[in-house]
Amino acid sequence: MRVLCGLKILIVDGDPDMREVTKLVLVHSRAQVISAATAYEGLEQLQAHRPDVIVSDIGMPQMDGYEFIRLVRNLPVQLGGQTPAVALTAFNLGTDRTRALKAGFQKHLSKPYDLQELIETVASVAGRPLV
Repeated sequence: MRVLCGLKILIVDGDPDMREVTKLVLVHSRAQVISAATAYEGLEQLQAHRPDVIVSDIGMPQMDGYEFIRLVRNLPVQLGGQTPAVALTAFNLGTDRTRALKAGFQKHLSKPYDLQELIETVASVAGRPLV
């Protein structure tokens, strides 16, 4: 599937295995992927590379995904403040989904996620049709 072809995606996840699996799925769909192990590194990568979409874990040490996306949303547009974002998280109660959306994510996916659902969700927030 080439629906993500040409998209630059930033993955922010403290778990190296999950970060690598997510990266492989997105690269296989022809996306260009940048990854970060912490929210602080994610903020640096966001401003340095200006991705089209952010895929971020919620449960990270030092700074969680909620705080991360709030900091992203406070950035000026030219520094990535309006970059569409997907929360990928093991926190999967209805209240967690609501909290993620209120914090500034456009979509919330539960771990373990379905590979096709991840691709479709990233395409959706990027405004890409699924044809």
